[in-house]
Amino acid sequence: MASTRAAGDRADVSFGDIETGGLRDFLVADRFVDQLCVFIHVPKTAGSSLSAELARMRAPYHNIHRRYFHGGDTVTFSSLEEEIDTIIDSGALAAARSCSGHFTWDQAAPIRAARPDARFFTFLRDPVQRVISDYRYSRTPTHPTYRETIARFPTIESYVEARETQDKMARFLLPGDVRDRDAIEAFLTSRYAFVGLLEMYPLSFNILSRLLGENLLPSEHRRRTENTGDNEVADTPELRAFILDHNKRDRDLYVAAHRRLLAIRDEWRTLRAHEMVDDQ
Repeated sequence: MASTRAAGDRADVSFGDIETGGLRDFLVADRFVDQLCVFIHVPKTAGSSLSAELARMRAPYHNIHRRYFHGGDTVTFSSLEEEIDTIIDSGALAAARSCSGHFTWDQAAPIRAARPDARFFTFLRDPVQRVISDYRYSRTPTHPTYRETIARFPTIESYVEARETQDKMARFLLPGDVRDRDAIEAFLTSRYAFVGLLEMYPLSFNILSRLLGENLLPSEHRRRTENTGDNEVADTPELRAFILDHNKRDRDLYVAAHRRLLAIRDEWRTLRAHEMVDDQ
């Protein structure tokens, strides 16, 4: 039965429970049933692969995305707010069991209002590697405005210094007033049902699939950014420090999730090993 909690309250299924009760209790007590499963897809966190998996595990599924319109050298696009309103007004969200998109927590407020049973999850990536990947992707023809990006940000340092590129994970996943480390950790662990990591992807995906009533390992391959003459980056200690200094909220987000998944990794490995023995 769908929850009757008010939209925006602490999720009935909470990522913080994985720390307080351990993995086994988390999987038993916090399993998704019929709730709407909402994936906030932060760019360059392997979310395209995960969205494809989610569509198979949790149909009916909807990918909420902006539509791009090309007119000569000009690119225009719809707003995510418009797209979210459309899926709600059409009745598609009412029948959905999952959805995902590059929308923020704040932009998803109408989803929470229309579906108070919604459970949110996300995946994070090492902040340095995510920024480098985002920068590299934005300079390839796959990105609709790559020419403008190359002209505006001639170096990765200029890209990192631009305010709109900083703390992108935090800006997607948190309200703007959630800024200090304790507040970030409290929000992440109480408002999200689960948070996975790209660097621990098999573990993260398997736990998510168990919450959805399956027991799977990932089968989709990540879409890799093509190498071009415009997107080469030398990953040096100096660059890593520079990126982290400009993405402190993202660093705090990642540390909070990493600590919790690291704490249950051995338990997960033991669980998998026992299951493999039982299957023989």
